[in-house]
Amino acid sequence: MLKLASAFRLTRSTWNNGSRRHISKSHYDETVVYKYASQKIRPVSLGQLLKYRRLPLSAENILDSVSYSQAELPVRLAKRVISFHRLPFIVGTNPHIARVYSQYYEAFDRLHAFPSITELDAEWGFTRALERQTQLLVDVIPAISQGFLECKQYMPSEERTSFINELIRSRIGLRVIGEQHVALSYQFRNEQKAARPSPASRGDSVDDVWVGAIHTRLLPARMLEQCAQMVQNMCEMHYTTAPGYYIDGDVDETISYIPSHFEYITCELLKNAFRATVELSNRSNRSAHPPIQITITKGEGYVGVRIRDQGGGISKSNMRNVFEYSWSSMQESGESADDSGSESSMAGMSMQTNLALQQGIGGPIAGLGFGLPMARLYAEYFGGSLDIVSMEGYGCDVFLKLRSIEGSVEEKQI
Repeated sequence: MLKLASAFRLTRSTWNNGSRRHISKSHYDETVVYKYASQKIRPVSLGQLLKYRRLPLSAENILDSVSYSQAELPVRLAKRVISFHRLPFIVGTNPHIARVYSQYYEAFDRLHAFPSITELDAEWGFTRALERQTQLLVDVIPAISQGFLECKQYMPSEERTSFINELIRSRIGLRVIGEQHVALSYQFRNEQKAARPSPASRGDSVDDVWVGAIHTRLLPARMLEQCAQMVQNMCEMHYTTAPGYYIDGDVDETISYIPSHFEYITCELLKNAFRATVELSNRSNRSAHPPIQITITKGEGYVGVRIRDQGGGISKSNMRNVFEYSWSSMQESGESADDSGSESSMAGMSMQTNLALQQGIGGPIAGLGFGLPMARLYAEYFGGSLDIVSMEGYGCDVFLKLRSIEGSVEEKQI
C-alpha cells in the first residue's frame, strides 16, 4: 500500500485561523527531522521528576530540567512526525490527520530551533514557547479520532490501534516532561518573588504538596466529588435529568499523582455511568434514577476506585468492542455523534486538564469512541489498570487502580 513519505516530502499543510495553505519543505528540513528521529529516546524515571521535592528550587535545578527537556522533546516529536509517513496514503491525506501531522511538525520546528540554554533568560523564553506549543496542540486527539473514524475502512484494525496507542503513549510522555518543566519554572519564579525562607524554617504550605505538575497528596475523594458534580451538570444539560451519586470507602486516602490525568480518567468513566443510567430509565420508564456509587479503596502503593451504575450493563457481543478506538455505544444504537467533537463540551474541566488532555473529547455526554481506550491508556501509563465487569440487564462495575507516583512506581521510566 502506498505510504505517505513521498507526499510529505513534497508539501506540508498548515492551518491558520481555519484556512489551509501549503508550504514547501526543503531537503534540509527533512534531513533535520530524520536526524533527530534517529536518536535514541532518553527515558526519565518518575523518581527523577520528584527529585526536587525536598529542596528549594535553584537556578541550577531549573537549568538542569530545561537541559533535559530541550534535548529530549525534539527527538520524541521527530519520531511522531516520521510515524505519520508510514500511514497509508489515503489515511494520511485525510484533512484531520494531515492537520495533526502538521501540528507535530510545527512543534518540532519551533522547539529544536532554540540554541543550547545556559542561562535563565533563555530558559524562560524556551519555557514560554513550550507552554504556547501545549496550547496550540490542544485539539490533536479530537482531530485524530475524527480522522480515523472517517477512514478506518482503509487501515486494518490492528494497525490502526497500534498507531493510535503509540501516538497517545508518546503524547503522554511528551506532556509529562514538558508540563513538568513548565510547572517547575513557574514554581521557581514564584518562590523567587516571594523570597521564601528555607524548608527548615517553615512548615508545610499549600505549595509544598506540588512538585511541578505532580500533586504529592492528592485526595481522590475530593477530585471525584468535583468530577461527579461536573458530569452530573453535563448530564442535566444534555438530558434535562441526571442521577444522584455518593462516595464511600477510604475517603481520606491520598495519592501522589498528576491531577489532570486523574480528572480525565474519572470524568470519562463517570460520563458513561451517568449516561447509561439515564438512558435505561428513559427506555424502561423507571420512576427514579438509581444513584451512582463511587467507592474508594486503599492499597499498598495504590488507590482503587469502583464506579457502580444500574444502567443496564453492556451486552456480551459489545464487551469485546468497548476498548476499541472509534467504537461508541452511540454509534451502535444509531444515535448521531456529529457534535461529539465540540471543543466547548468539557469547558467545566480545569484549564490544566483542557490543555493537557484535549478539551472536547466525547462531546457533552458521549463521543467518538476514544474515551474508554484513552482512559485505560492513561491508567496503565503509571502502572495502574482499568477493568469493566458487566451484568447485562442490570449495570456495570468499573474498577480503576492507580499507582502512586511516589514510592511504588517512582522508578518507572517514561
